[in-house]
Amino acid sequence: MIFAHPDLLALAVLAPLVVVGIGLLDGLRRRAIMRRLGHVPQVQRMMASASAWRRWLKLALVGAALSLIAIATARPQRAGARNDSKEGLDLVIALDVSKSMLVDDVGVPRLVQARRYLDALMPKLANDRVGAVVFAKAAAHFPLTDDKEVAAQFLHDLTPADLPGGSSLSEAVRVGACMLRPDTNDPWGGRCSGMRGRGRGGDPLPGELDDDAPVAPITDEVSERSRVLLIVTDGAEGQLGRAHAELLDQVEAAKGLGITILVVGVGTTAGGDVPELDERGEPTGEKLDAMGQPIRSKLDGEGLRELAERGGDRNRYFELGEGAVDPQPVVEALSALTRGALDRRDGRLMDEWYAGFLFPAFMLLLIEACLGTRKRMKYPEGNPGA
Repeated sequence: MIFAHPDLLALAVLAPLVVVGIGLLDGLRRRAIMRRLGHVPQVQRMMASASAWRRWLKLALVGAALSLIAIATARPQRAGARNDSKEGLDLVIALDVSKSMLVDDVGVPRLVQARRYLDALMPKLANDRVGAVVFAKAAAHFPLTDDKEVAAQFLHDLTPADLPGGSSLSEAVRVGACMLRPDTNDPWGGRCSGMRGRGRGGDPLPGELDDDAPVAPITDEVSERSRVLLIVTDGAEGQLGRAHAELLDQVEAAKGLGITILVVGVGTTAGGDVPELDERGEPTGEKLDAMGQPIRSKLDGEGLRELAERGGDRNRYFELGEGAVDPQPVVEALSALTRGALDRRDGRLMDEWYAGFLFPAFMLLLIEACLGTRKRMKYPEGNPGA
C-alpha cells in the first residue's frame, strides 16, 4: 500500500498524542476543582459514580478515530490490474474540399452537408480509431486517433482556400492507404514517407507524466482488424467518367493491402455552377472555363459507384443529397466488417482505500458518543445505612 500524500501520516501519530495530552490536562483540572470544593477524599466518595477508565476509553476512541481519519486523508492506495481492450477498426475519412464542393445543389453547399453527415457519423464509431484526410488537388492528413473530436475538428478547419485548386482522388486514396497500412512497404515508390505515425489521440506530450507516478507502463497488443477508407466527394470535373488509370491503379493497390473502400457521393445530377474564391476564401462570382463559360459541377454517381466496385463492392457506394443526413447505411456497412482488438492495455490502476479507514473512524466516534462517563452504582454517594 502507498499513500498519495504521505506527509499527512504525521497527523496519524500526532492526533492520539494530542488527545492524551488533553486528557491529562482535563484530569489535572478536575482535581484542582475538587480541591477547591473541599476535602478531596470526601468529594471523591461523593463522585464515586464517575468512571475514570470510561473517560480514558472515550479519549482513546477519539484518538484512534482521528488517527484513522488522518490516514484516510493521506489517500491510501493499492495497485489493481485492468484489462482494457476494445474491439474496433481503423477508419480514415477523406473529405473533398475542392471548389466544386461549394456548389449548393443540396440546399446548402455540398461541403456543409458533408460535414453534417460526418458529424452525425462520428458518435457511432464508438471503439474505432479515426484518421482524417482533407484533399483537393493535394491532401493534408491527421493520423489515426481515438479522439474523434480532434479528427472532426480537422475536417472542419480546412477549406478550399487552404489547398491547391482542383480535385485529386488519387492523392486521397494514396494518403489514406499510407495511413492505414504503415506496417508494409508501400506500392507508391516510398511516397508514404512521413505518414507512418498511427496517432493515438490523448497521449500525453513528453514531460507531462511524472516518472514516479505509481502506474505501470501500458502495452499495446493490436490484433488483426479491418482498415477502411471512406471517401466523401462529388466526383468533380468528370474525372471518374473518363478512363482514369492512375486512380483505378491506386484503388487496386489499396484493395491489395486489405483496405476496404466506401464512397459517399455528395450532390445531385442536376448540379450547379462552381463558385470562384477571393483571397480571403469567400465566394465571389462563378468560376469560368477557358471559353469564359461558367463551370458546372454534377454528381458523378456512376463513376463513384464504379470506384466503390473497384474497391471491392459496388454496394459500398452511398449518396448524400438534400434534406436530413442519415449515416446509418454506412454504419451498417462498417458493422459487417471485422473488428479486432485495438490498443489492449494491461495497466496498473491505483485503487483508493480511504473508505476502509473512514468507516471504522465513524464507528469509533459513534461508540464514543454513546458511551457515558458514569458507572452504574446502587448508592452513587455511599450506603445510607453505613
